[in-house]
Amino acid sequence: MAWIVEIGYKNGFTDPVGFLIKKEIEDLGIKGVEVVKAFSTYRISGRVSEEEIKKICEELLVDKQIQEYGYSNGKVDKLLKKEFPNAWLIEVNFKRGVTDAVGASTTHAIEILGIDSVREVRTGNKYLIIGNISEDDVKLICKRCLANELIQKYTYRKLGGN
Repeated sequence: MAWIVEIGYKNGFTDPVGFLIKKEIEDLGIKGVEVVKAFSTYRISGRVSEEEIKKICEELLVDKQIQEYGYSNGKVDKLLKKEFPNAWLIEVNFKRGVTDAVGASTTHAIEILGIDSVREVRTGNKYLIIGNISEDDVKLICKRCLANELIQKYTYRKLGGN
C-alpha cells in the first residue's frame, strides 16, 4: 500500500518556493499568473497505518506552525479542497530509475522514529498556478522553471472553470 502525503504553507504565510517560481515565470515574459502555490509530495510505500502516517507527518515532515498537510491512500489532492477557477495543477516527479536522495534519507529518518514497515519513499512536487495562462504557457513553465527533463517527468491539468 502507498500513502500520498502533500505539504503546503498555511493561508496567511508566504510560500517562498511559490514566490520564486512566480518571479521566474514573469522573467520568461508570461503574463497573467496571479499566484503560485508549491506543495512537497511524499509517496510512502509499505505496511504503514494511518496512525503511523500522522506521526511521520507531524514529527518529521511538517512545520506545524506554518505548514499544513494532507494524506490519502490514493491519488487525491487533499490540500486542494475546493475548485480553483483559472488554475493549473502541475506534478513533477523523478523518472523511474533515478535515485531520490531525499526519499532515501526520509526513509531512514522514519526508521529512526521507530517505524520499520516503510519500503520506500519517493518525493516530488505539485504546483498550483492560478491565473489566465494558456496550455502552451504551462508547457514552457514546466520545461524552463519546474522540471529537469533528464531526470524528471511532469504532468499538468486544468482545474475549475474556463
